[in-house]
Amino acid sequence: MSRADVVVIGLGFVGVPLAAAAARAGFQVCGVDAAAEKLSHLAESAGAQGSQNPELRTLLTTGQLELRRRGALPDADVYCISVPTPMRADGRIDTAHLLDAAEAVGKAMRKGALVLVHSTCAPGSLEQQVIPLIARKSRLLPGIDFHIAHAPERIDPARGTPTADLPRIVAGLTPQCTKAATTFLRSAFARVVPVSSIRTAEFVKTFENTFRLVNISLANELAEVCRGHDVDPVEVIEAAATKPYGFLPHHPGIGAGGGCIPVVTEFFRASARQRGVIPPMVEAALAVNAAMPGRTVELIRDRLARSWKLSLSRCKVLVVGVTYKPDVVDIRNSCAVQVINRLRVEAADVGYYDPRIPQLRMERGRALRSTARLDATGFDIAVILTKHTTVDYSALRTGALPVLDCSSGTPVPWQDHD
Repeated sequence: MSRADVVVIGLGFVGVPLAAAAARAGFQVCGVDAAAEKLSHLAESAGAQGSQNPELRTLLTTGQLELRRRGALPDADVYCISVPTPMRADGRIDTAHLLDAAEAVGKAMRKGALVLVHSTCAPGSLEQQVIPLIARKSRLLPGIDFHIAHAPERIDPARGTPTADLPRIVAGLTPQCTKAATTFLRSAFARVVPVSSIRTAEFVKTFENTFRLVNISLANELAEVCRGHDVDPVEVIEAAATKPYGFLPHHPGIGAGGGCIPVVTEFFRASARQRGVIPPMVEAALAVNAAMPGRTVELIRDRLARSWKLSLSRCKVLVVGVTYKPDVVDIRNSCAVQVINRLRVEAADVGYYDPRIPQLRMERGRALRSTARLDATGFDIAVILTKHTTVDYSALRTGALPVLDCSSGTPVPWQDHD
């Protein structure tokens, strides 16, 4: 495909449904990604049972959508950037993929094109980094020679809500940019919500995720307090959720992970500090979240000693579920993986089962492989960290093996659920 209506750069959980939505709307779409193995997997799994994009095979077969490995980008009317902006080991945001994509777009685009950045961005980064880079590489004036706008991604890979049904926030560099971006998005999405500026759109995404982290951390603090009163925090939250106004339920767990909630909350903190503001509630929420894997191990250790007179040292532990949340194939910033690392520091002998993650690369380069099936034979205890809805846990109910379900934040012996 030497020319396309739309080019989507980055074919992850954001880019693939975006490309499919544009193709479904009638655009000729070219999706590009730097990872050859990802492209092969997409082509092989397109239309498979359980796929989040069941129409992908049809779009590929008809030629409405083409997938290719990153190289020089084809000429297009619209360029959509949907690459990741992960958090580095030092806690800073890695913008390398975003800037690389921006440079490629700048080299390929022509006058009159529309550039839409869907990647999650720290407030100010588009105006300070991305737009100047595209302008420099294209030698075109932003807002005059080409349109540029930000439409931060909204997607929940576990729920399967059709991307086209989710309201999309958008803002352009100029009113004309906003109009061009809104017109394009309305052809593929049910509802488009323009806001006043690119920085406002960046803050919308930042606040959405910060709101969730603050409330998840509050739920984890509730669980900590409830433990001291022998009260079930989940029962408290479910009862509170019957209030028809003013309450939105969030649930405790082993900590919020993934590529959005903890990362984007760091955007909020960094943006505040840039203006000399220390946000105490956000600081506290981040601290609570960061402490959860360690606190989970403490609770497991305590429960083992009290209920079964076992020590973590040299205990053979089967961890069940390692993704950052249920029903995804993603271990980015997974608190379950952090729990495994901490269990190993405690000298526990750890194995794991997760049908979605066949292998884990642990600290110091060691690889762990998932057991072929949920079988706790040879282990002293099983610990459920991430509870996939597609896993049959009944195998853990057989025999006298102790089982702790930590998925709701409090290690509960399995028999306590009966």
